[in-house]
Parts: sequence; structure tokens; C-alpha cells
Amino acid sequence: MTSTPALPTARRAARTLLAVLAIVSALAGCALTRTSAPITTYDLGPPLSTQSAAGTLPRLRIAQTDGPTWMEGNSLFYRLQYAQAQRLQSYATQRWVMPPTQLFDGRLREAVAARGALTWFGDTSVPALKIDMLEFEQVFDSATDSRGVVRVRATVYHHGMIGQQTFTAREPAPSADGAGGVKALADGTDKVIADMLAWLATLPLQGR
Repeated sequence: MTSTPALPTARRAARTLLAVLAIVSALAGCALTRTSAPITTYDLGPPLSTQSAAGTLPRLRIAQTDGPTWMEGNSLFYRLQYAQAQRLQSYATQRWVMPPTQLFDGRLREAVAARGALTWFGDTSVPALKIDMLEFEQVFDSATDSRGVVRVRATVYHHGMIGQQTFTAREPAPSADGAGGVKALADGTDKVIADMLAWLATLPLQGR
């Protein structure tokens, strides 16, 4: 003979299961209706028109700009120097249109070409310029003050190394947010490239 007290227990279990399913369904509905914040993308803006007036250089070929693995994505990075100096963080809804190494590479090629010096990389009769990007981030010194830090190592070689130097720019950000960091990093990029081209003009590149 079947014991009757088991029936209420089964009913309670069924009601509990239905309640759980209702909660799961409600959460799923919220997930489907939640709208994600829009992503804002940035590049470095138009090149400086003054680059073309900086004089001429001997012909150069430019190797692909390299950097650490964390620069391979499109994230816009910042560092809270005043609170968490060892932690590199990225903005949730703000991105570069391409990795920072590619942005810098394109900017550099534009600047060299504006001085009539850029040739294709397969032309081994001329010196090559190789850039290793070391830093490219927005650094907050306080909650309201930040700067864009750009640091690269430039190496020129042709049948051996001709010269090597590290260039650093720390440009103030006009605002304590991602847009301000982008402006500061764009300014820092232009300053580094201008200093680099001035340095290249001092190297013995002709007749190598």
C-alpha cells in the first residue's frame, strides 16, 4: 500500500521547482532587455601640418613597430599612479580603432614620408628604423590630474647598428577621462616623433 504523506511532499517540491524556473526566466528576460553602453573609438587625429616643414632626411625604410603583448589589442589603458601604481587598467567603453603600435607606426610613416625619406622595407640599400614601444598609457597623478606617457626605443641599422636612443614624452591631459587621455597620447606621439626625426638628422645615414 502507498503511503499518503508522500503526496504533499511531492507537491511542495513541484512548487519549489516552478518558483526557481520563474526566477531564472525573469533573470534571463532582464539580460535580454539590458542595453550595453556604446563603445567610443579613437585614433590620433590628423597629422601635424608642420611635419612637412621640418626639412629633409636621407631615404629610410621602417620596420614594423613592436610592443608588449598588452598593446596588441585596442584597449585604452590608464594607471592610477596615486593609488594603484602597479595596476594597468583599461576603460570599459573607450577603445582605439587599432592597436597602439599600429597607430604609432602609421603616424611615424606619415612623418617620414612628409620629409621625402620613406622607401619600401625591401630596399636594403638604405638604413632601417626599428621602433619598440615601451609605454603608451594615461597616468593619473591624482583623481583630477593625468598625463599621456609615450616611451619608445628607436634603433637605426644598416650592416650593423648606426644608433639607438629612447624617446619619452609626458603630455598633460586636458580632462581626467579617456578623451583627455587620447589627446595627451596624441600630443605625446607627435612630440616623440618630432624628437626622433631631429635625432635621425644627426646620424651618418648617407653612403651607408
